[in-house]
Amino acid sequence: MYKVLGIHFRNWLWLYSPLALFIRIKIYPKSVTKETFFDIHNGKSIIYILPRMSILDTLVLNKALKNFGQKKIVTEAKPKRFRYCALLAIKSGSILFSNFHKDHFLSDFIKLLKNDPRAKNDKFIFVPVSIFWSRAPERNEKGFILRSLFPDDGTGNFLQKIFMLLLHRGEVNISFGKYFQSPNLEVLASNEIENNSNIDNEVDIARKMRRLFNIEFAKERTAAFGPTLYDNDKICQWILSTSSTKKFIANSDNPIKIEQQIVKYIYEIGANYNYVTIRALEKMFDFVWNKIFEGVRVRNFESIERIAKDGQIIWMPCHRSHFDYLLLSYVLFKKGFVVPHIAAGINLNFWPVGSILRRGGAFFIRRSFSGNKVYAHTFSEYVNFLLQNSFPVEFFQEGGRSRIGKLLVPKMGMLNICIQSVIQRKAENTYIVPVYFGYDKVMEDDSYAKELKGAKKQKENAFQFLNGIRKVFSNYGSVDVSFGDPIRIGTIWNDYFTNLRKEMPNISSQNEILPCDLKNIPDNIDTRDPQIQGLIKNIAIHVNQKINSAATASGTAILASCLLANSNQKIAFEDLQFQSVLINYLINELGKNLNWKLSTSIETENIFEYIKFYLNQFNTSPEDVVLTQSHTNLASIHNFSEQLFTMGERWKLIFKEYETEGNIYFLKNEDKEMNLWWYRGTIFHILTPFGLISQAINLENKQNFSFEYFQFIINSFRKIWQDELFWDQSTSSETITKSCLNIFTQMGLLLPNADFTEFCLQKDNPKNTEIIEFLAKTIQPECELYGIILSTAIELVKSKGVFSRDELIQKAITTHSAAYLRTIAYQPPIFSKVFSQRAFESLYKAGMFTPRENQKLSLNPTVISGLTHFLNVSLWSNYVTS
Repeated sequence: MYKVLGIHFRNWLWLYSPLALFIRIKIYPKSVTKETFFDIHNGKSIIYILPRMSILDTLVLNKALKNFGQKKIVTEAKPKRFRYCALLAIKSGSILFSNFHKDHFLSDFIKLLKNDPRAKNDKFIFVPVSIFWSRAPERNEKGFILRSLFPDDGTGNFLQKIFMLLLHRGEVNISFGKYFQSPNLEVLASNEIENNSNIDNEVDIARKMRRLFNIEFAKERTAAFGPTLYDNDKICQWILSTSSTKKFIANSDNPIKIEQQIVKYIYEIGANYNYVTIRALEKMFDFVWNKIFEGVRVRNFESIERIAKDGQIIWMPCHRSHFDYLLLSYVLFKKGFVVPHIAAGINLNFWPVGSILRRGGAFFIRRSFSGNKVYAHTFSEYVNFLLQNSFPVEFFQEGGRSRIGKLLVPKMGMLNICIQSVIQRKAENTYIVPVYFGYDKVMEDDSYAKELKGAKKQKENAFQFLNGIRKVFSNYGSVDVSFGDPIRIGTIWNDYFTNLRKEMPNISSQNEILPCDLKNIPDNIDTRDPQIQGLIKNIAIHVNQKINSAATASGTAILASCLLANSNQKIAFEDLQFQSVLINYLINELGKNLNWKLSTSIETENIFEYIKFYLNQFNTSPEDVVLTQSHTNLASIHNFSEQLFTMGERWKLIFKEYETEGNIYFLKNEDKEMNLWWYRGTIFHILTPFGLISQAINLENKQNFSFEYFQFIINSFRKIWQDELFWDQSTSSETITKSCLNIFTQMGLLLPNADFTEFCLQKDNPKNTEIIEFLAKTIQPECELYGIILSTAIELVKSKGVFSRDELIQKAITTHSAAYLRTIAYQPPIFSKVFSQRAFESLYKAGMFTPRENQKLSLNPTVISGLTHFLNVSLWSNYVTS
């Protein structure tokens, strides 16, 4: 069947086999393993489907199969001619630059299913295979000669593939699509006839299968290459020809001037995506991630591989560092996906960074549109062009890098533009993918620390870029890229409007609410509708929640949380080791209990055994105590603490000190204390439920605590600290409370009654009390800050009846300073200066403050009742000055 010059392809494979030595294959998806091949095979014969017959493609496929321990392909899929695997191509190959292809697929496919008994017994598996000799996306303006020599889709003839093999230094990409079961001709035909379908014979069924294979090939190509690229001239033509732009220009006072401004703004905004630059950046960052970072760890990517071929993706990561811009693109390219177009701040458009970023897919956005309607319209249309033409888009909804480690409140301008485009096209199969970046050390942490102390943010420029190059020869540990659960627009639309109908049962007409199915919305829908704006706000919060649910706690974040929870400057090795191991354990256990994708960057075995032994060592012999304190009797725990403390010493967060007795202590570096706050902020949302329960136990001088009390505390602070925590809304406060209490019970800290409704602290072990006090201190800064603001507001109401926002914030800073001077407040007043506005907004959203006339505020006594004791309001009220 597959012959060239009358010679069977197996003989050509033997002739070409020396070429395999020069071919370096990259296999996608990365989740494909020997085990998955075994599961697919499971006693069945596999038929590999190629889009068209190619000897070189078959050579590449055989090399990939060898990596998975599979049998090589040596024959075509003819009835009863093969046992384990065979080859079937949709089209024949071509000679040189000819586009002539023979199509034997239908007849060969029908013969195989009719004449091979394995087809009737479901013993066949069909696996479409795409092989790309280049991943350069197609360019509309590419010349004929270049297009002939180097076709963009990478599926050229023998000569073209040899050219591309040389150009890409032997690198070839192979992608395995989803597999298809063997269709039963008789059953399929009878079913289709019963359904009054046109498919009533074997040829039609074979055509249907060919169509399914071609769809899979198209999905693979789109995921790897992306759509056809256009230069800015073509984009200008497209945007100027849209009905919305024509209407915008027609309604202006000077249409010619407005059109010129639109073109000017397109060139200011537009990316200049270049595959050569992408490849150069890949090689450069292969060096960077292994030089200044100890590699990139990718987590939870399996779900993304499944949805990447089903619809368009909008990537929405958190924003921690300037490295974020290229980190996600690097990971996606390594995983075999097209690099997205990235919305970058206009502050990064300076030489030479701006030009490099443009070629890497970045398009630039101004920090503020400042009432510039022409720019706002142009930018919206540019984003709409990208989405309408199926380009993946990436942007940071926080607006800028987080200077506090915690997620910032979403700025919904860019999301608004994207969702409006999706709604207008009714593209319900669009996915938003939240992404969490976890760094052992960010290059900017010193500048973040200075900004927390009051320094102004420095504007990015070429000098800063050159200064940053110097840091390439430093080491910043590892970086984790963790993918959250994808959010399908059609699904979240349905959920939102279904819930809206349930929440508004008494509305005069249910028709006033938009339909639950995105496809059924009117074509002329006004995307400024309050219901749609409410949906966009819901999506923005949902994205932050999914990002936090996929958090990876870096070793530095764990170490920083421990150091800041210790008031002493000097900490014993054993205490710091146990505290860091404890936090590591709590994070992983909470993730398992809540079904969140939480993880820690340093994996540790035997952690529960170590914790139990540590807690019970007061009952053990002196020899066992010495064994535990001698860095631990478990090698994995020893390795964990060594990695953690080595990082702390390397970055001068701590200093090691040896005493004459042989004991080891660590000293906190006061100059780096503000740096610690940033890292601690990245995992604050994970430690909070344990801290709240511990603080509740500390405050109440009683034996037993009810489950309802703990749940009340968790639920109340979830509302107050919603912008601090961004907990997944699908996880109830009851579930979070129950999970934390379960973990505490397993550790032996708390003892529950028979029906799990009451708990008591096991005080017979003094270490239990120490742990509770330690965990309570992990949330002490926020408790102080919110307690000071609330007590200041109460005193202002007592004296004046009402207060303004600025008055409250300024007064709270003064109160904090007074308490700190008397050593009552644990945190310095700088925290009130930096975080008071953020805390005020959180309290306002939680309903703590009631609006009055003339932009004045008062307190809502119903909401604050029950929390004043927890926040120690009476203590801080003594320092509110008149």
